[in-house]
Amino acid sequence: MRRIIMSLVCLAAFSLSEMQAQSQTFRLGVKGGVNLTEFSFKGDDFNADNRAGFFIGPIMHINLPLTGLGLNFAGLYNQKEAKVNGTETIKHKSLDVPVNLRYAIGLSDMANVFVEAGPQIAFTLGDRALKYHDNDLKDVNWRFNDSEFSANIGGGITISHLQIGINYNLPLGKTGEFEWDDEVENKLLHTSSKAKSWQVSAVWFF
Repeated sequence: MRRIIMSLVCLAAFSLSEMQAQSQTFRLGVKGGVNLTEFSFKGDDFNADNRAGFFIGPIMHINLPLTGLGLNFAGLYNQKEAKVNGTETIKHKSLDVPVNLRYAIGLSDMANVFVEAGPQIAFTLGDRALKYHDNDLKDVNWRFNDSEFSANIGGGITISHLQIGINYNLPLGKTGEFEWDDEVENKLLHTSSKAKSWQVSAVWFF
């Protein structure tokens, strides 16, 4: 009888340690999706028609000791687009690194509903400068920032290896600055822009 009790105690201790270890493990996956970006400008000289873009890259989820809490880290290639003044299509390519704190409610990490929020830094890829001719503003010079800070807020659902989510990205500063020659006032004018995005994503965890 004593051996049976000791065996049950050891089994319980082993099961508890396994549960604690599993609660502290992480999951790796691939995240991809589409975005709808709104380029807003300071002043009335520009207007933009929003267009769809896409993003893709690796993601890592880490469980925290507190029940339901976790951290997400990702590295995403992101391409945003907009048509400015109905003529020129502007593309902004970047490497986005979001870090989101997540709270999940459900049966387990394999099936839950979650909300998440956190900061993001984006590094512009490729050409930062673009020049084109506008019928009203003549020669326009665009320059995107080398990097941009923003904030994410969103939520979604996880079922086994699949996660579906929706997210809103709000820039904390300007995305870029643009300047052009004003032939009426005979001087160089400039404005700034912010790129706000709605994102719909899917993640497959290995």
